[in-house]
Amino acid sequence: MSMPIIDGGRNRANIARSEALLEESVANYRHSVLTAFAEVEDNLAGLRILGAQAQANEEALTSARRAAELANKVYQAGSAGYLELLDAQRDLMAIERTAVQLRGNRATTTIALIRSLGGGWQSQ
Repeated sequence: MSMPIIDGGRNRANIARSEALLEESVANYRHSVLTAFAEVEDNLAGLRILGAQAQANEEALTSARRAAELANKVYQAGSAGYLELLDAQRDLMAIERTAVQLRGNRATTTIALIRSLGGGWQSQ
């Protein structure tokens, strides 16, 4: 008989402590899973939004290129001033800059999605 008969509630307290630790671990796990799902959903939504913006920007880019070509032809024909040509080229450059920014944002969001799905890479 090496077990004490009266332990003063120590065994019940140890069981309660163990159960509390288990509940804490389960809550932490659930929080981690929900955070991971939220990150994946945020990145998927970001890619969807950036894709729509890129498509709209491509249409604007096509129109701006055509406008710059027409402004150049009108300038070459002598029917318009140099300022109109510069305005058309400036507008084209602004839209091209936006397109580059969108491509960068899509790449960043894609990388974030891969990381949130648990992907990674080895650096050497």
